[in-house]
Amino acid sequence: MTAWFTALFTSGWISVIAIVVLWTVSIMAAWRSSTPAAMLRSFIPNAISGSALLAAFGLAMRQGPVTVLAALLAVSLIAFLLDLRSRLAAQAPGLRRRTE
Repeated sequence: MTAWFTALFTSGWISVIAIVVLWTVSIMAAWRSSTPAAMLRSFIPNAISGSALLAAFGLAMRQGPVTVLAALLAVSLIAFLLDLRSRLAAQAPGLRRRTE
């Protein structure tokens, strides 16, 4: 019974399924928002970061080339940092130090 489940992981197809689910959920959540385009723009760095991590996982399960794995991890890190920067910029007024 678990042979198909093991094959799903070792073949790397689990990452493809997870990436499809990730983007579907991101698009559906943005679509349900009052400002879908702006919401999708705010989701994109996070979705790219997750997609790169999932792709790296799938490639690692198939014992892919280390240079490609490193590149995918670098893309994920850069997208994460861009997402973090945009989130912190949105909260910047509340993070200012008050010295009164």
